[in-house]
Amino acid sequence: MQLDQDLLSQLSLRAVSLEDLEALETKTYLSTFDADDAFQLGTFIRDTVRELYPEKAVSIDITLPNGHCLFRSVSRNGTAFDNDMWIKRKQTTVFRFGHSSFYMGCKKGDTPAIERFFVDEKEYAFHGGAVPILSSAVGYPIACLTVSGLRQHEDHLLALTCLDAYAKNSTLEKLELD
Repeated sequence: MQLDQDLLSQLSLRAVSLEDLEALETKTYLSTFDADDAFQLGTFIRDTVRELYPEKAVSIDITLPNGHCLFRSVSRNGTAFDNDMWIKRKQTTVFRFGHSSFYMGCKKGDTPAIERFFVDEKEYAFHGGAVPILSSAVGYPIACLTVSGLRQHEDHLLALTCLDAYAKNSTLEKLELD
């Protein structure tokens, strides 16, 4: 699997509109999501990170809105407790606002979070890497997928790309096409 390099470049420059960012994060809906899906998605992302970024230490987390973690792993040795803190703050952003942490960072712009959203940046992170996992059955995130360890636009695009690929693959498996 490859990341869209043109989109990655646009994300790094923050040259993508909020409408386009929202379209990217809401184009993938899962018909079902449980602990098995979280494990399969998480291991798929771990394998993808090891393929695309073999020397990078990346943390991967999938957590429910109530805080219950369904998947947590690292791509290789070298992650730190800081990754866990970034994951928590990015998740808090997704669950509070219902959008990816990258989207909210773009929406916030250069305005301090306390002024723009009345929240403390000690608890919220407006940097890429956390994306909502959505279901067509409900109107809010059913879980949060978070990647931490790359540059924020890479974290963001990797999470979205893997979630989309997983959703497409699981749909094909459920159709059982020959």
